[in-house]
Amino acid sequence: MTLSSSYYLLKGFESRPFGKFKLQTSSTMNNFNFSDCRKAVNQASFRPTTERKALALQLLSEAVEFISSLEEVKDKPKASKTKKRRRKTTKRTPSQKVADRQDRAALKTNEVGPVKPSKKAKTASVKEAAKSAKAVSEATGAAQRAAKKAELKAQAETADKVASLEAKIEALTAVLAVHMESTTQPSSSNEVGLDGLPF
Repeated sequence: MTLSSSYYLLKGFESRPFGKFKLQTSSTMNNFNFSDCRKAVNQASFRPTTERKALALQLLSEAVEFISSLEEVKDKPKASKTKKRRRKTTKRTPSQKVADRQDRAALKTNEVGPVKPSKKAKTASVKEAAKSAKAVSEATGAAQRAAKKAELKAQAETADKVASLEAKIEALTAVLAVHMESTTQPSSSNEVGLDGLPF
């Protein structure tokens, strides 16, 4: 076995996880360290000296002894995956649907007898509906909100009416003032009084 091939063998062996395997070693090999072996092989491959080669070979032979001294255990058989058979479903034909419906109808029993529709149709009471709606609106506070809204709207309308009336009064007052000024002005010299008339 060459030095480089044993190095790669050792490198691959060191990279495997040991947690899954049960290792039983002899007492002399309990303290074997693969990282020291790897380090020695690394040093010998990059700068081969007689000491480094000897150390690497010694550690590699210890690694081989360690591996050969392991007790073999039986492999656990892998659980085979069983395929679940899928139940084949088919659609019912229209004739099967009709037959099933007839069977269900035959199984039904009506102890009271056939149900006949009432001739008198029930009508809703408008008064009762209005009463219940009023009760609901009072319970939720909607009636109070609607009353307040209506009151605010009425106040706004009266304020608008008062403002328009005030504007009309001011306009009439201005017209009246103009009319009063025109009637109280002294007559001009062209006008003649009743006393100065010849007839």
